[in-house]
Amino acid sequence: MKPTETSNDIPRMPLLGATIMGDFLRPDGQGRPGGVDRPVTWLWNATKRQIARASGLPVTLLTPTASAELGQWIASMRQPSEADTLWAACYDDISARTDWADAIARLILRRLRGQFVVGYEMPPYLARLLDQHAIPYIDIRLHPVRFMDDLLFAARASHGPTQTVLSALAVHESDVLVTAGLREAMCQLISDAAVPADTLVVIGQRPHDASQIVNGRFFDAMDHRDEIAAICARHRAVLLKPHPHEREHSLLTVVAGIAANVLGVVDDNLYRLLAMPEISSVLTVSSSAGIEAAYFGKEIHTLAETRLTPRWRGDAMTRETHASLDDVVLSVDFWRRVLAPHTAISALDGARLPPKPNRLRIALDSFWNFNEIDTDRIPARAAP
Repeated sequence: MKPTETSNDIPRMPLLGATIMGDFLRPDGQGRPGGVDRPVTWLWNATKRQIARASGLPVTLLTPTASAELGQWIASMRQPSEADTLWAACYDDISARTDWADAIARLILRRLRGQFVVGYEMPPYLARLLDQHAIPYIDIRLHPVRFMDDLLFAARASHGPTQTVLSALAVHESDVLVTAGLREAMCQLISDAAVPADTLVVIGQRPHDASQIVNGRFFDAMDHRDEIAAICARHRAVLLKPHPHEREHSLLTVVAGIAANVLGVVDDNLYRLLAMPEISSVLTVSSSAGIEAAYFGKEIHTLAETRLTPRWRGDAMTRETHASLDDVVLSVDFWRRVLAPHTAISALDGARLPPKPNRLRIALDSFWNFNEIDTDRIPARAAP
């Protein structure tokens, strides 16, 4: 979904505050409201002090958990058993849901009047809604490249000149290339391949993740059976790698049923696999692993469009692209620069946290098994 092109031409009211929010329609694993409330709250806690120091504005949280009225409305308009299907149907655009208009105006738009919105993994329907009502925002999410010394952020602003600012703060892609080389060197040093040359790795994903929503419904690999069969047949062998948190996915099921050259299922570390020269290609629906695999020289096959387009220092930025940022996002100066076009800010001071590997991984408790190949390993969690 492209942002509304005319949104920057609509008059804006002075900022009264900042609001942190995310995909308020996304259900949790049981179909209840608040599927992304925990990471949205994490972003609020991680940035609210910096935003307030940069602007002097109050910073509030808007989620179905934080707003009982919002949570009750979402719960009342869908059954848990149909929550995922309804979410997927509305993911790109909610304008057709005229029956929701009054509730959206009362529970969302009224709360956002005079606000700068900081969105966590902002869905297309929310970006479209904010653009239509001239509410400025920045979308912040975890970057798809996750083998650096720490996690990166990807950020996109509704304000064109702010996109230019984000680009100037972006990480150099050359840093990614160098780090990929180090990961490959280490993994080949400590690993021996047990697969033949020209092996294809098929990577599973969580079937009800936002990345799996295509044209208002969740991706079904059966619709691409012939294409998948042709890709598998071009390789000497095929490995199936399930997602560590949800092992079932239609892509893995289809490949297992149609490819005669499947060696089996593997749970090995992704980066160790990508480092092996015997692994020539990756097949996925739209996993971030496809973006990462390119830095290890692999051929990439994707079956659905990747919604995020990351850009690096010096790359041209459009309204649809995200800048690749390190923990500069945690600095007060970052928020001064982002908010400067919209409100008065305090003076830049150049302060940054000192470099520290895995700062964001630890803060988010999200390692994706990276610690298995990193020298800054953390001890295993004790059994309860």
